[in-house]
Amino acid sequence: MTTYESITGNDARPDEIQFTGIAARTDTYEDLLRLADSFGGAREVTTASVVGLVSRAIAQRSPCLTDLSVRLLIVLIEHVYDEKAWRSGRLTVFPGNRRLAEITGKNERSIRRALSLLEANHWIIRRYTETNTRASGNAGIDLRPVAARLYELRQAENFLDEKIEAGREYKRQERDDLARMEAQQKPASETQKEHKESGGADTSVHHKSYKLNPGSTNLVQSGASQATLGQGSNNSFNDIDVDTEILFLMVQSSPTLQKQLTAAELCELVGPEPSGAAIQSVVSAVRWILTNQVKLRPTVWRVALDKHGWAALAAVVVAVDRQGVRDPASYLYSMLKAARLRDTVRHSLRALERQEGGYA
Repeated sequence: MTTYESITGNDARPDEIQFTGIAARTDTYEDLLRLADSFGGAREVTTASVVGLVSRAIAQRSPCLTDLSVRLLIVLIEHVYDEKAWRSGRLTVFPGNRRLAEITGKNERSIRRALSLLEANHWIIRRYTETNTRASGNAGIDLRPVAARLYELRQAENFLDEKIEAGREYKRQERDDLARMEAQQKPASETQKEHKESGGADTSVHHKSYKLNPGSTNLVQSGASQATLGQGSNNSFNDIDVDTEILFLMVQSSPTLQKQLTAAELCELVGPEPSGAAIQSVVSAVRWILTNQVKLRPTVWRVALDKHGWAALAAVVVAVDRQGVRDPASYLYSMLKAARLRDTVRHSLRALERQEGGYA
């Protein structure tokens, strides 16, 4: 629910709150004003450090913000040219909607919606003159709300760092466990090998001849049976550790994936702790995309899933959503051959976000 404020402010003192002009306001607007007033300045804060915090951690605090809203907030923060402003608490900037549209490559209507969303989520305050402009005086865009929430952003950043480090530690332990298992199995394998060599050729092993069938190395085929997610894999997909960063980027950037998810699932998946049910919905959605839009040999998919985990799922949505891709199956196959697929899909998913028609 929104309300509309129209106040001239002619009798107001310069240091009082001004929001003259006409603009839609949220029900919590008074709380937003109190939040802004609570900020009186902060030491050792720079524009660059605030931009970094917003880039890394704002999704944890306001998961429903669009990509344009986040970009716009960063642009507004970058308009604080004098870093003494963070210590004094004078954080009003004056870019107009036309200028913001030029910087972001969007139209003014999109800018107005993004500013309204930022204000509704308590990151900025739009202040107007009696002529309904933000050009002068106490008008402009007040950034004190974001300054007052720097502590929240730091907490969110620490949470992400701890989560990433925990994931790395889990992977290290997993590698160590695998190395120990291989070391234990090696003596038995050598004994078995010696036994086979002493007994002659093992006729139970079928040797493949790629010379007789060179096409067998082309693992993408137009008439292939549809792959089933995790089918025949040594490890079921549920055993693969969830890559939260890749999951977040998939949900943010893939229109095809978003169409397979409900609004509630989307909002939960971009939050700090998505449920197992929401994550499983993503898995099911990728399975549907793979079955209906990509044709890949099941053996290829099983190997890719075992090798790359969530990066393989991300490669599927990149293949179907990236502009200019005429053959998603061939494109997906070429991606799955990458040794560092996770880095590849991270770059590709961020590129998808910048495509016209992407999420946000």
